[in-house]
Amino acid sequence: MFANALMLPQFDYLDTIYSRASRTKLAELDIIYKKVAKIALDVPRTESSLNVYKDMKWLPLHLRRQLHLANYMFRIIHDNCPTNFSNKFSYISGGSRSSDMCNLYVNRSASHKNFQYLGSKCWNNVPVDLRNLSDVTCFSNTYKKQLLASILTDESYVTDNSIEKFYTITIIPSN
Repeated sequence: MFANALMLPQFDYLDTIYSRASRTKLAELDIIYKKVAKIALDVPRTESSLNVYKDMKWLPLHLRRQLHLANYMFRIIHDNCPTNFSNKFSYISGGSRSSDMCNLYVNRSASHKNFQYLGSKCWNNVPVDLRNLSDVTCFSNTYKKQLLASILTDESYVTDNSIEKFYTITIIPSN
């Protein structure tokens, strides 16, 4: 599809870096992203963005950034990156519940915009069952499917371009 081949790379380029932009700038990017999706499907401007994303199998822009950051963190945690990246992160140790789930220590950050802080928060938000998958492609595809399914069933879902907030997947009970 035209939009997937030509437009998504424009939004993905350095998205983990521009995610630190102001909320206003991120909202402007979000508007452009929604317009591209609606133009690609030739639907009215008033069509729900979530329906458009579902049809195109796209995540909302803030969740694409979350997915990409989680992919980087997966590579770092599984030693598929230079050591200067992996040396920046440490696991929580001790008797806390977080240590049992292999969560990363979240350093205090005055700005909440540094990579260590955001990366740790993002990784700690990834479902535990996904953290030990075999490769980054499997991880990425599975996490994307779970995010998309979750926002489509989560009645309280709202787009949030805040830098330090990460969407948590809602578990859908199986019958």
